[in-house]
Amino acid sequence: MSSVVYIPIEGERILAQGAEYTVTNYRLIQHDHGSRQSVSIPWHTVKEYKLMQRSGMFKVVNGIVNIVGQMPRREEVRAAIGLREYDELRVGGQRKICEIAGIPYVHPEDPYNRWSTIGYHRKLSRDFYLRFAWIKGEEVFTYYPDNFILTDYRLYQFDSKKRKLYIFPLHMIHTFESKKDRLKIDASTGRFEIRGHIPRQDHLLRVWKNREWDTIPKEHIDWLAMEYSAVAAHHPLQQRVDTERVAPMARAQEQAETPLDATAAPAAGTVFVKPQIKSSCTRCGASISWEGIEWVGPDQYSCPNCGQTHNVDYVRM
Repeated sequence: MSSVVYIPIEGERILAQGAEYTVTNYRLIQHDHGSRQSVSIPWHTVKEYKLMQRSGMFKVVNGIVNIVGQMPRREEVRAAIGLREYDELRVGGQRKICEIAGIPYVHPEDPYNRWSTIGYHRKLSRDFYLRFAWIKGEEVFTYYPDNFILTDYRLYQFDSKKRKLYIFPLHMIHTFESKKDRLKIDASTGRFEIRGHIPRQDHLLRVWKNREWDTIPKEHIDWLAMEYSAVAAHHPLQQRVDTERVAPMARAQEQAETPLDATAAPAAGTVFVKPQIKSSCTRCGASISWEGIEWVGPDQYSCPNCGQTHNVDYVRM
């Protein structure tokens, strides 16, 4: 019997099937070895995705979904997203897909909602996604399992020395310094020194320069430090009419393992870079290949043998 649980929806058509996945015109149904359950991802929520032979990472509107298992072919996913049949759905249709998929429905105009918690998540990730509200426009920039989650609005960080969890809204941070396993933060609430796995200095600097938290209305800014239950009690979500139209989303972008065609004429000022991974692990010496690694962040992967985390190297072409 297949390990994929498929509940058909009106208007849904199966486009491709495998032992551990089903691709339809509305969503991907996939068996996830990490959570040992059948995971469903609606195409209209996907913004970015990366497919490997035995794993996949999907950046959805309100979170990141990691899947471990036999993934569909890239051509099958591209075809399903290219049809864009979900653009014809109204609020009721999109909400129904989300309810069956087990993820919260997010309307483009809603100021907050729940994070998407389906798929394989470590303890720290699950704690963050379940406790805190997703705020409109917030995206996970990078993270390290069981240690930190850095979004474009806040940093959720575990201190391995003090065994404490911190949440830092980025607009409250004045200065920061990230070196090796030590993070120093001077915030409006005091000075902090954190030990453990921390975000890289250039990653912190990038979200700091973008300053996307400036777009949050002042009446919503305190939600960054509030739990979902507290936000929902004072600011209940609006009720959407099922027949309301939803503005079409941009097509999901596929993260390629290889760069664009190097023979094409580059635009003025464009620099092409090629992502590279290590041929062997620096800790245990085991060989590493693109097919065998597990992605633990947008540009971080772990050794399949010992679990040591490495960063992707970008080499200028």
